[in-house]
Amino acid sequence: MIGITYDEKTKKIVVILKGFTCSWNRCTFCCFYEEATRDIDNLISTNKEIIKKTECLMKEKPVDRISIFNGGSFFELPLSVVYDLSNITNKKIIEIESRPEFLSKDSIGHLFNTLKPRKLILRIGFESIYDDIRNDLLNKGIKDSELRRILKLRSEMKSKFGNLIEFITYVLFGIEGIDEKSVITSVREFNKSFDGVIAIKYKSYHEWMPKEVKVSKELLEFLRMNCLDVDLTDSDIWKID
Repeated sequence: MIGITYDEKTKKIVVILKGFTCSWNRCTFCCFYEEATRDIDNLISTNKEIIKKTECLMKEKPVDRISIFNGGSFFELPLSVVYDLSNITNKKIIEIESRPEFLSKDSIGHLFNTLKPRKLILRIGFESIYDDIRNDLLNKGIKDSELRRILKLRSEMKSKFGNLIEFITYVLFGIEGIDEKSVITSVREFNKSFDGVIAIKYKSYHEWMPKEVKVSKELLEFLRMNCLDVDLTDSDIWKID
């Protein structure tokens, strides 16, 4: 799964780095830990190679946006990897993922100054506006108080950086226990306070994981009309050359 992909239409590179196991690693729907490593030397060398391949691709193709993923929070990557990434991020729209506890005025400010992007987009997996869904069902470990803190932080960062920084949240759908009405409510409420929502279709990879449920055409239509993107997690999405 690690590597890079390029989209000719959007001029976007998706960079999937090697990561450590997420420090939380208790979400009921996630199995990214299966591709994680505990070997820091392996992590650094593998990511150096991926970043070099990205640099080579950027010399051949026009690139406006780079999305960087590591199967966990971006801020759990070693600083040396972040500094290596700064070779490809200057004046580009950069997207990263993070759990909310890693986000602060200092961490975001330092990252912005290091990567020097044209815009920094922070993706956060709140998954649902409802605390019981988020924590009892999905075991995210993110209380409503943390959601309120992030919204306050967003306002503070907007005052300092304006539209150079955006906060986007994920909403999960198609999973047993989350009804479509709650998905719609989550999207509507998150759209009022964040810079946008990305809807993620749940995919079950193991028998012990929660079950997938069918999604209505009405919900998909609503999501496509009200979300920045609807990720249906098709198997072909992450094919790496």
